[in-house]
Amino acid sequence: MEIQVIRDHLDIVKLQEKMNTIVFDYLDTSNNYPKAMRELNPLYKQATTFYKDYVEKQAGELPSANTYWHLFIDCYAKLCYFLAISMYYSSNALQKTPEQVEQLLKVAAYSLPNIDQEENDQLVTTIFALLKEVMEDEEKVATIRNEVLAQKGDTKQCLLQLKVFVDHELIA
Repeated sequence: MEIQVIRDHLDIVKLQEKMNTIVFDYLDTSNNYPKAMRELNPLYKQATTFYKDYVEKQAGELPSANTYWHLFIDCYAKLCYFLAISMYYSSNALQKTPEQVEQLLKVAAYSLPNIDQEENDQLVTTIFALLKEVMEDEEKVATIRNEVLAQKGDTKQCLLQLKVFVDHELIA
């Protein structure tokens, strides 16, 4: 299901609804990680392409840290996290893509806004627990954690981190 772009903005409500449905149906209730991965991947690709194209149209300028972009970055970070865990627990996929799981977890951590709020604070803790498992290097994980905590979930910083990520992400 393609999420609509209306007046140069991705329909975040639809993206969030679709993501929540997939998470509920395939992660929360059935642990069908391969199915979740197959369903989340097109959403991830569309959201990544959308952001990359948007920034390119703005001549590389970051979007303003308004409500829309705050909601977008929050949804995107969670989408990356859910895609990473679905890949991680689909053991065949992990064997093929450990770097992608690591990258998804990093971008989820760096781009998650308002990490001082309870829900996002818990998610950051969960992200770093899984990142520690994936990377198997506590020192590197601690460095990343300190960098994430230092930016304090500032929306502008999160948007910048996402730009850095999408500039290097190749969408197949």
